[in-house]
Amino acid sequence: MNIQPTYSSLDYPGKMSLVLFTPGCDLRCKYCHNPQLLKNERLTKWDIEEIEEEVEKNLDFIDGIVLSGGEPLLHLDVIKNFIKQAKDSNLLVKLDTNGLHPDEISEIIDDLDYVAMDIKAPLDKYYKISDIYPSNTKETINRTIEIILEHNVFLECRTTYVPQLLTPQDIYDLTKDLKCDMYTIQQFRNRVTYDSRLADYEEPNPEELLKIIKSLDTTIPEIHIKSNQFGNQIIKKE
Repeated sequence: MNIQPTYSSLDYPGKMSLVLFTPGCDLRCKYCHNPQLLKNERLTKWDIEEIEEEVEKNLDFIDGIVLSGGEPLLHLDVIKNFIKQAKDSNLLVKLDTNGLHPDEISEIIDDLDYVAMDIKAPLDKYYKISDIYPSNTKETINRTIEIILEHNVFLECRTTYVPQLLTPQDIYDLTKDLKCDMYTIQQFRNRVTYDSRLADYEEPNPEELLKIIKSLDTTIPEIHIKSNQFGNQIIKKE
């Protein structure tokens, strides 16, 4: 199966979900913890049918589905099938995305309940994280954010903090004018990474993440820290 399904009570906050990891991504983030998904495999009708069967047989146990990856919007026609099935079954739909596909998200935005968007770095500094990124990253991601907020879909933005790649000032800069409902700073984990050199990088201490969060000048109403030691911590909620 080219789509990897897993069950989670964490990926959709407060809900039990079936998470669908689709293959392929248009970035190459050095810290990517799903490097096995980077190759853009072609999805077949058998892949679609297997997932639809998985959803159907677990309707009594899940509240929603999470479309993740990789970058699920690279397979727009495929995920439309899953979204339709979810909505026909009164399930919630969450999308995890890198924000680089505003035209595609426009086609499904009315059926989304939650979007989690990875903001890798200040929008003019994606070179710090990925060797591959579009030249119009800033404009593209800002347009995607506009589309989501215009449709009143809950938007979580999140950043994985790798101290050797980003600085506290980077987090300050990227959140200062960021418009979203929730922001999460995630602890970098060095167990599995796309760039094998990061296996030797030290993971940031949760106290370091808290210090960064407390230094921010932002109007984002809800801020979280996610770490291996303490799980998901709510630092601010208005």
